[in-house]
Amino acid sequence: MPHHTVRAGFCIVKLCWMPGPCLRRVRAVLAALAVAAVVVGVAGGSGAFAPQPAPDQSMGEAPAQDAGASTAQDAQGDSGQASADDTRAADFAVDPQAQTQWRTKTDGTKTIWLTFDDGPSANTEKVLDILDRYGVKATFFVTNEEPSYVYMIKEAYDRGNTIGLHSYTHAYSIYASEDTFFNDLDQIGAVVKDQIGYVPCFIRFPGGASNTVSAKYSKGIMTKLTQDVQERGYQYFDWNISCGDGAAGHTADELAAYATDNADYTNVMLLMHDSAGHEATVDALPAIIEHYQQEGYTFKAIDRTALASHQKVNN
Repeated sequence: MPHHTVRAGFCIVKLCWMPGPCLRRVRAVLAALAVAAVVVGVAGGSGAFAPQPAPDQSMGEAPAQDAGASTAQDAQGDSGQASADDTRAADFAVDPQAQTQWRTKTDGTKTIWLTFDDGPSANTEKVLDILDRYGVKATFFVTNEEPSYVYMIKEAYDRGNTIGLHSYTHAYSIYASEDTFFNDLDQIGAVVKDQIGYVPCFIRFPGGASNTVSAKYSKGIMTKLTQDVQERGYQYFDWNISCGDGAAGHTADELAAYATDNADYTNVMLLMHDSAGHEATVDALPAIIEHYQQEGYTFKAIDRTALASHQKVNN
């Protein structure tokens, strides 16, 4: 007997011969059932229709905190929402009402905060692996310059590091006005919140608070912003030592030498970059860490007790 073949979703059904109107009704019913199956599968997050994580987004095991690092819990759900056990969410979130005694002067202890700007990128995981190997934590002031690596924000956070805001675009045109700056800050804040569940209060201005390129866009903008960000509950962090990787062409040995030229500082806020093109920084990082360990420094990720290093504002 002749038959008809009907495709319903991922299934093929063979039907015995029947009149055309009946066949059309059967086709419609099967099609509706297939659509319903897809909807249920997606909503339930199971079976063939469940969204699958990218193969390079698996989370590494969070290492034990070193003695100088924050002791906050790292527990967090897969949804990107900080769990109730993660005390960093309550402590680090931007809050204009928070009564924080920010410290802008050294406390005389040998303490170093490793900070990385402009990531995440393919270099970020390499940096994280080195930090884990030495048992130290760092702070990442992030951008959205490489959206395909945004999942590394959560990876860095889950490994016990601090996340700070740098810029969504890293275009200096954000200094055209206070509105353009805060629009950019709000955008990168939303990206970070999607990853870790809250907007952190720690920020770093592109170019630092002392930059003069901002004057090209708006005279006096940095003088205004350095006050306004604090009124809105943020705190900005400049640096007192740079490894020099803001300029291209330096070798790993040169970067390590610049980063360890710290004769005048007990509290060190060290600037580095983990964005694309900074492979030499990755190569220099072990030597930098070993130097400060041998000198007796305690490594910390930024929190509300960290040195809020402020440079002189030049615009």
